[in-house]
Parts: sequence; C-alpha cells; structure tokens
Amino acid sequence: MIQAFKLITASILFTVSGSVISLSMMDEFIDPQDGMFDTSHWLAEKKGFFPIPVIITEPAVGFGLGAALLFLHDPLSGRTPDGETFDPQNVDDKGRLIPPSVSGLFGAYTENGTWFVGGAHMGVWKNDNIRYIGALAQASANLKFYGLDGGNGSSSNGLSFNIEPTIFLQQIKFRLNDSDFFSGIEYLLLDSTIQFDVLSSLPIELPSFAFDSRSASISLLLDYDSRDTLFTPSSGLSAGIKASFFREAVGSDDEFEKYKVYAKYFTPLAKSLVLGLHGDYETLDGRAPFYQYPFVSMRGIPAMRYQGESVAIAETEFRWNFTYRWSLLLFGGVGTTDSVDFVPSSSDDTVYSRGVGFRYFIARRFGAHAGIDIARGPEDTAFYITFGQAWY
Repeated sequence: MIQAFKLITASILFTVSGSVISLSMMDEFIDPQDGMFDTSHWLAEKKGFFPIPVIITEPAVGFGLGAALLFLHDPLSGRTPDGETFDPQNVDDKGRLIPPSVSGLFGAYTENGTWFVGGAHMGVWKNDNIRYIGALAQASANLKFYGLDGGNGSSSNGLSFNIEPTIFLQQIKFRLNDSDFFSGIEYLLLDSTIQFDVLSSLPIELPSFAFDSRSASISLLLDYDSRDTLFTPSSGLSAGIKASFFREAVGSDDEFEKYKVYAKYFTPLAKSLVLGLHGDYETLDGRAPFYQYPFVSMRGIPAMRYQGESVAIAETEFRWNFTYRWSLLLFGGVGTTDSVDFVPSSSDDTVYSRGVGFRYFIARRFGAHAGIDIARGPEDTAFYITFGQAWY
C-alpha cells in the first residue's frame, strides 16, 4: 500500500514539474518559506482525474514510456475538510499521514518490446485502519533467464524468453490496535504463457519452446512502519514478513512456499547527514517455476540476473543535504544467492553494486525528494529516475 501511494505521488509530481514551466503558473508552486519551487500546496488541494506519464528505466527491459489515468478520491493530503488549509499534513491523532483512496488505468511500452496494461484500486477505509489493493493486468515481458546457478553456468549469457502473464491481485490489511503494525492476507494469480527463444542462433528456422504456467498463492502479511514520512525518511523503521503458500487448491500448477523478511532503517548522523540501512532475505521451499525463484534486486543489477533458492541483500545509503533543497547520495550494496539443490551446476554467488545520486526537495510538506541515481553492477551501469526512497 505504501509503495503504491509513493509511486502514484511520484508520477503526479513529475507531471506537475513538466507542466508548470510550460504554463508559467509559478505562483502556486512557490514555497513561501524559502521562495523555492515546491509542489506541496498543489498536491494538497487537488483531487479528481490525473493523466500522468509513466517512465521506465529498468535495465532488464530497457527504457520505456507509458501513461496512466488516475482518479484521486481525495487530495494527496488526505481528507482535509472543506475550508481547512493543508499544513503541514492531514494526519490522524498520532501524527500519521492518512493516504487517499485511488483508482487508475495504466499502460506502458519499452524499447525491447515489453508492454503492460491494467487497472488497480487502492482503498483506505475506516480512518486508515483498513487498507485494500486490487489489481488486474496483462503484460508481455521480454527478459533473459540466466539459470539457477548464480549466472555462472552454461546459461551465463542469458536465454531470451517472453512471458505473457495475466495478473490478478487482492490484498487487505488491518491496523492492529491503533498501532504502527498492519496484518493481512493476499491472493495473487499469475496465469502465464512462456516462450523461450533458445534456437534463434541456428541457421535454420525451428519453433521456439513454449509452455503455459499458472502460479497462485495465499500470503500472510505483517508490516510495521514508524518512519517520519512515507516518502524520503530521515528517521524510523519499516519492516515486515510475508509467507506465501502456492497450492493447487487456490489455482497453482505447482505447490511450494516462499518466505520473505525485510527491514529499512533511517537515522540522522548529523543535522545534514542521514544514514539508511536495508536488509532483505527471501527463500523458496519446494519445486517452483523458474520465474518464481528469488533474485537479487538492487540498483545497477537487471531483474532476474542473479537467482537462487535463497537471496539475501544488504544495502547502505548516505544522504548529504548540502543545502535545504539539494542533496547528494552515495549508496552501495551486496547480494548473495544460495545454490539450488536439484541444479547440479548451481553454486553460491555474491555480487556488489554502488552508485551516486542527487535529490531535490520537491514537496516540503510531504517530506518528498526526487532525483536521479546512477548505479554500477557487475556488468552494467544503469540510471534511475527516483522519487522518495529507492528501496521498494
């Protein structure tokens, strides 16, 4: 829910940034506190339909563009009563931001032919004591499979494949006793057609290897979040656990389990310096389709490049706010994969990434920064347009 809210806000912020200059409507976007460009007031008051751009920079699929049509049932500041001013945030009695309910349609296309279309609704009910996400989407992704051997075996150059999933998601979470804890349940269905292009290098034309695969799971969720803002935190902890059970009884072709734990912690080291720490561990128990195995997900490393039966990630980030509005980031991380028992060539692997970035404090009253990251992994250098914290 929090990540969906952040992505929605990011898209609107980039739309505003592009349209403001062209329309020269600067008065509404000047922060009276320092006279700098700021979108807080506009975001706090607007609601209704938003046509927004979608920008994709994931190295696994290449650069891409798309669009979304969102309907904000309330302003991003939440349910501010008529006549009241948003300052600093619409919060509950404990100072927590109440997100709006949002509905939307979206679609995008990337340079390697990957595309997706779909719709989603994010509901915030009972004064933010119940959070709901529902989505239905269709996609066609052109990716590479590097094997379950840590990318070191016969498939180290990658096998090209296309996966066309129909995606159906239902998730509901409940706040526990007015605390920062949420618990809930999730149903996820991926009904996919997969086609490997393993024979494309041969001098004769042969049909590609294709098959259907359906994965469906029931997941149990427990989340905790005490960060000072949902967007670019300077203090607090976000942590959670997720246990997913793939069973034939709920529509899955294969039966297995996946378990995931994560933590993101932020603390100020000095007035202008913030330290961020991120840890993530995911493991799979049983035999599963290749696309369900965990992979190292860090800036600078393409999706699915390093897979294993278990994957652990540790990252750190320093944000230096060298002026009130501008900041510089230095970040780095390490990811490890564990070997898969039934793959003879599999082995443990360790990979690193590091990078730099910059941020502009684009919405002061939301605590939101936006900018660009440049990251280097074992093989590639990639750039990312980043809103808020990059650790999703």
